[in-house]
Amino acid sequence: MAAPDSPLVPGDIERGTSVLVFGPAMTGKRGLVLDIVAGSHDRSAILVTTKAGDDRIHREFEGARDDPDAWRLSVVDCVGQGGFGDEQTDGTTEYVSTPADLTGAGIAASGFMQSCYHDDERRRARVGLHSLSTLLMYAELRRVYQFVHALSTRVQSAGFAGAFALDTTPGDAEARQRLLQLFDAAVETREGPDGPQLRVRGGDFGPGSWTDYEPS
Repeated sequence: MAAPDSPLVPGDIERGTSVLVFGPAMTGKRGLVLDIVAGSHDRSAILVTTKAGDDRIHREFEGARDDPDAWRLSVVDCVGQGGFGDEQTDGTTEYVSTPADLTGAGIAASGFMQSCYHDDERRRARVGLHSLSTLLMYAELRRVYQFVHALSTRVQSAGFAGAFALDTTPGDAEARQRLLQLFDAAVETREGPDGPQLRVRGGDFGPGSWTDYEPS
């Protein structure tokens, strides 16, 4: 479900769809990614994180759900700040040593996706990634493009849905336009006169014109 003040209706995003959530820093994109992923009708979520550790992702995602115990949440932690021991034994988190290891992140995410795909009760899973901006700091655009293409293709073929966040700056138009080609729809954010605003491009799960919202 979306946050109470969010104008998005994540449940309306069709299966097989990948969404890019992009805009300036500090406009609530992580919360929007979590809301979109929470639109899974089977309460099954896979989150790849490059900024916040798995503990924080679990707190933020589960804290905003009315039924956190009903969710199967799997996290690929690419922050690179530990977690290489007993913390992995519950099978809900995979750790990648650095955001530069796109191969490791892809393998971990694909493993979780495969597990959901073969679970009849979790087959309408959703995948989130926050943030592509960090990946672009560690790898060239060509490699990040290939990584996103591979992951979004798996989302489509499995009948899942996905949301990927990207911070934008005035000088990154080329990267933004290249990556946008890989997505079926986009949620664009900006800082409006009275706070954050968003609009949806290429989809009918939210407003097509700039609309105020309260980040979760």
